[in-house]
Amino acid sequence: MGFSPARRSAVSARRQSSGNRRNMWAGPRIVAMLIAGIFSLSVATLAADTYRWKDKDGKVHYGAAVPAEYADQPYDVLNKAGMVIDHVEDTSVPLEVRAEQKIQERAPLISEEERARQSDRLLVIQYRSEEEIQEALELELAQLGYDKKIINQSYESTNAALREQIRQAADQQRANQQISPDQQKGIDKLYARRASDEKKRATMARREERIRSRYQADLERYRFLTSEAETDSEEPQDQG
Repeated sequence: MGFSPARRSAVSARRQSSGNRRNMWAGPRIVAMLIAGIFSLSVATLAADTYRWKDKDGKVHYGAAVPAEYADQPYDVLNKAGMVIDHVEDTSVPLEVRAEQKIQERAPLISEEERARQSDRLLVIQYRSEEEIQEALELELAQLGYDKKIINQSYESTNAALREQIRQAADQQRANQQISPDQQKGIDKLYARRASDEKKRATMARREERIRSRYQADLERYRFLTSEAETDSEEPQDQG
């Protein structure tokens, strides 16, 4: 039995409305898929490893990064399966540098030219203005500042304790009293702790320099890309 003309018209209208809704959502879905694809290719090699280290009491800890107070302690790098893929004894090389070296050692999945294009696309997607890049820099520096504060406090307290121990030792020597082995051992430990803190402070200074350099490079590239886009949009259209 056939439909009446009015019924057919209503069915046709519903189909057209459904098609319009699908078209309306198709654009955002395509954009989302494009962004996801770019991130999956560019960030896949940066998947976070798990770090394992011991504190001063020998207790084992796991985390996405080694805390600043244990930056001079040996540590292991574990993959997602929990297997040790790297054991680090020489902690003079910062974690960020080791991560970059590890990425560079891996075979590239895409060409450098394509990687640069994807990096540019990510940059203009991630930030809407130069001010957002500056805000991101300040946020990362603030996070770094917390670690720097802890290290500086340790350095200052160690220095104060060392000065007091040396003062006491000097007073004893002037009074013709011998410095005990325990006193000397304590002074040596304070010297070692201060040297460790100085090393951490230098590491933090290098990290801050790298952070500033990275954001400065992003800012300059962002300016170039956005100014280039504005220039292209201002070119007269060929009306022929």
